[in-house]
Amino acid sequence: MDTIRNQLYKLKPAHRDAALTNMSPFGMTEKADSIAEALRDAFKWDETPEGHDFWRGIHKDLCMGLYCFTEEESAGRALPTDAAERKTHPVYSGFIKYFPHAVAAVSHLSYKGNQQHHPDKPLHWDMSKSTDELDAMMRHVIDEDWEQVAWRAMANLERKLTGKCQYDK
Repeated sequence: MDTIRNQLYKLKPAHRDAALTNMSPFGMTEKADSIAEALRDAFKWDETPEGHDFWRGIHKDLCMGLYCFTEEESAGRALPTDAAERKTHPVYSGFIKYFPHAVAAVSHLSYKGNQQHHPDKPLHWDMSKSTDELDAMMRHVIDEDWEQVAWRAMANLERKLTGKCQYDK
């Protein structure tokens, strides 16, 4: 058990700073058993600039064990952990719904590639099979094989976003 202030201090910097700014004075001395309990009791969520939904999302992640305490932990995730920020990544309405036929074609290509390279294993991307995404993508552009171009473009983007690009080193 620790003070509410000390519990809130364990949050990642952006959340910590906002929580401490909003914290009621009693948070300096009142105790809480957990960070989630401290966040629940520190202030009235709906009276903050961030709003109730913002704090509810963080509280829910804390309670479910999904909260990333550092920016480094968050970096490995495809989507932000903050509830409000997650809404700025409309995967379905901003991607799947835009390109349903293309997504289906590239998904089927992934299936066929897995059957070719690993027919005995569940569908997965064996990133060791090919690391020359840009060269391969350009060969597919020349051949006008657009499903392969799209797959290679997505593979290249994934490698860039996750720091696994071989040709950048």
